[in-house]
Amino acid sequence: MPARSADLRFHLLLLVAAVALGSTLQSFGPSWVRAIFERVQLNSLSGLSALLLALLASIVAHELGHLLAARAFNYEILGAAIGPFQLDRWRHKCIFRLRAGQWSRCSISAVPRQMHSRWRIHMMLVVLAGPVASLLFLAVAVSWAAGHHADHFWSACAEVNFFLVMLGFIPNSRLAPIRNDAALFLALWKKAADAQDIFRCHQAIELGLRGIRPEDFPEPLLHELATFEHTRPYTRLMVARRMVEWAVDSGNQQLAGEWDQEALEASAQCGARSANRALAESACLDVGLRRDLVTASRKFAKVRFAELFPPSLAERAQAAYFVARHLPQQAPAHILRAQYQLPRGNPYYNFERMLLEQLHHLALAQNRAATRAAAT
Repeated sequence: MPARSADLRFHLLLLVAAVALGSTLQSFGPSWVRAIFERVQLNSLSGLSALLLALLASIVAHELGHLLAARAFNYEILGAAIGPFQLDRWRHKCIFRLRAGQWSRCSISAVPRQMHSRWRIHMMLVVLAGPVASLLFLAVAVSWAAGHHADHFWSACAEVNFFLVMLGFIPNSRLAPIRNDAALFLALWKKAADAQDIFRCHQAIELGLRGIRPEDFPEPLLHELATFEHTRPYTRLMVARRMVEWAVDSGNQQLAGEWDQEALEASAQCGARSANRALAESACLDVGLRRDLVTASRKFAKVRFAELFPPSLAERAQAAYFVARHLPQQAPAHILRAQYQLPRGNPYYNFERMLLEQLHHLALAQNRAATRAAAT
């Protein structure tokens, strides 16, 4: 809650600053600036529509800057979000969904496919690309609005991008759940603790992208990730998830349980989506690894299956749910669908196939037990 309160205060201060800056420019700015600002009127449907359309176009242009830079530096694009519209990308598949109550979101999710010595420079350029795109859009909008005096849309674009560029230089709090471009760039520039934390997060994610089976994860890297003092909950979650995979695949049930608890605690500070996934992963472990069907059922009762991603996890969780509820006859269909979702020839996903095989054996054992009970 303190992080959310600090983030809310920051955005309220930005709003006050934007209103004050706009009023100052309208009163004392150059004549051509006052003319552009005065065209943005909210007392008519056309003016309001132009402003909303300009806001959408400006946000898309900003995020497109990040996206193009990420693609140029060989980043894996994981997804994007604008307001309630969520696009997830996994193994060359895209899934679109609506998420109610998320009107303030706007982001591109991308991570490097390879970690190397130029990681920090590339990250700085990717972060900077969004504000640069807004600055270019501002120049185009001002030029067009100055030459077309009746164009309310381009006047609105000029005004929106002016605020995006000016206020974009103000870094938000370190306590904020999501750091803005200014805060990220500053942390990377100064090589601050946040930058090191992001680097560790990308290292953890890259282990999955490289297709390495968890039992073959480099142990020196795992030791570095596990002993690094993480400041961001999302990094804690990513590291804990990798450690759980390694421990399960290596047969260390106790260590897997400890890191699973760490993942659950970290996910509680990462937002509803991450918490939902961590809870589903933990419940699957309760079924397949710990055989604790009672605990798994309690966890599954809180899981929102429709929001789970990737699709293989959603199907595996459904199968585990039916095993936990002693409905084994409904599990095989979800197991088969989960297997179909997994790419062939990738050692990392052989680990998930192993988890699916465990669920399949449990479902068969429950079926046999039910058959014997019915026969007697």
